[in-house]
Amino acid sequence: MRKYLLSLAVLGSALFTACSSDNDNTTQTYPVAMTSGVYVVGSGNLSNGIDGNLTYYDYTTKGTTKNIFRTTNGMSLGKTANDALRYGDKFYIVVDGENSVFVTDAKTLRVIHRINMTDATILGETQGISPRRITAADDKIYVSTFGGYVAAIDTVNFALAEKYEAGSYSEGLVVNNGVLYVANSDYGNGNASISVINLNTKATQKLTDENIRNPQEIAVAGSDIYFLDWGQYGAAPTYAQENAGVYRISSDGVRLVIPNATGMTCLNTKIYTFNDPYGAVGGCTYSVYDILSNYLYNINIEGIDSPAAIGIDPITNYLFIASRNLEGGYPSYSTDGYVNFYDAAFTKKGSFNCGVGPTRIVFNTGVNYVTY
Repeated sequence: MRKYLLSLAVLGSALFTACSSDNDNTTQTYPVAMTSGVYVVGSGNLSNGIDGNLTYYDYTTKGTTKNIFRTTNGMSLGKTANDALRYGDKFYIVVDGENSVFVTDAKTLRVIHRINMTDATILGETQGISPRRITAADDKIYVSTFGGYVAAIDTVNFALAEKYEAGSYSEGLVVNNGVLYVANSDYGNGNASISVINLNTKATQKLTDENIRNPQEIAVAGSDIYFLDWGQYGAAPTYAQENAGVYRISSDGVRLVIPNATGMTCLNTKIYTFNDPYGAVGGCTYSVYDILSNYLYNINIEGIDSPAAIGIDPITNYLFIASRNLEGGYPSYSTDGYVNFYDAAFTKKGSFNCGVGPTRIVFNTGVNYVTY
């Protein structure tokens, strides 16, 4: 896998020089960003009593470890694992049905601490219920909840540093330039919004728009904020999903930039999507949107039955897509899934199995040191 020297301006004191005492030659040790593997979070299936799960694929050995959390810690993740994040030397796993965030060592995956979001010292029973998504900035993790709040939690002592009121059924969130953006889905009931929260002053603006119907994911790409909206569902008997797509929030308002999208991931100035709407007839479609050129184009992805999650490795630019298997021609929500990965030309390079209900792809990216 490719390795990249990190920016000296960013790393600062992380860079050091070792000098030879015998001559004028010097060696320099550089921090190098690299991805050692990828985690796939599986939600399991609550109605069938299947707990959440975590799968790991190792880039070096090309080996897959299913249920790696259970194997490592001797316990289950519990009901409905929903999101995960590597930040610094820790790996965090959000489990909706357990109202918990597991804090693990990023190298060993052993549990260091379990944050109970409904504990009175964090958000409490009403505000902390059903943690959904996680992001991080400035030595804090930020966790959204269906209780309509975001908790900022210190990554050293795991205490609540601050809490922010967001909106109804909060989902995806991102921090950019001291501002927290939160997608409030309202569970698709018609009162969705995007919260814009100044982390210094706690001043909050709640954006509403006819195009904000059921926002799920939110990301910074280029100089703007983009969110994935699942739209709404039609009438019986098909309940067909409509108006799902990716929208841009900028100074000119909320604008549709990628029609027909039900999943997205971003890297730098490109947004990658799949479209597999509920109740639709026909195959999945995939696209890439180039922010700089404002150009949207379709790509050919082979070998996916029912896409459930998408992610792009920030080091290798490999695209990973998790899928449900089919049973009787329909997506299975109670059997194991799988992941295919593709190079920058979207040629399939490999595949591995994962657990039930793949819902999130998280890259195990860290820093190694190389001496020249």
